Amino acid sequence: MRTVRWLASGLALIALLPSAGAAQSGRLFRDSWFWGANAGIMSFSTATVSNQPATLINAEWFITRTRGGLYLSAGEALFTADAAVKDNTGQSYNVQIQDMTQVMADVIVLPVSWGGVHLYAGGGFIMNLSHNATITDVIVDPNVRDQVQATLNKEKDGIQFNLLLGVHAQLKRAAIFGNLIWMPTPSNFILNGRAAWFLEGGIRFNLGSSDESKQ
Repeated sequence: MRTVRWLASGLALIALLPSAGAAQSGRLFRDSWFWGANAGIMSFSTATVSNQPATLINAEWFITRTRGGLYLSAGEALFTADAAVKDNTGQSYNVQIQDMTQVMADVIVLPVSWGGVHLYAGGGFIMNLSHNATITDVIVDPNVRDQVQATLNKEKDGIQFNLLLGVHAQLKRAAIFGNLIWMPTPSNFILNGRAAWFLEGGIRFNLGSSDESKQ
């Protein structure tokens, strides 16, 4: 897809940036905190669809220390998709889900740097909150309908584990970056087909030191 090719090209460009001003870039990266924004694409599956795309828009807070840090983000996954839930007998019923608010918190490590280019990796959790989830099948029995609705209410939201790989290129106080995120999905969550992938790119700004001794 064009969005994936565009983001992949951006990550490749970051990796090829020259290392001029490496000392300056290092000072503006280590022991710092950044505010930023990113956009990208998410690929997910449900019980009825595979590799459904969604547009991602996020605000983020990136805190670095010497060897590690913290990555926080909050934003929206924009999509409309078909899914399914089951009743107590195992009978499936079709539903439609639309958009999700996603809040992510990851602990990161900073293993490698080349001049102003820094790699980071980490893991943590993503809270996924569906905006709208509707049963699209007609269920005549009100007891079954209530039971299916109760199941949908439980499965439409969830907190999932994730792993993160990222690259950050420091350009004075501004930086460009890219993230690749893997999120496995359990059977009791509405996105329960297979693991979801996120590919993001954006810009962040150094707004100060995260080390109080340097302030």
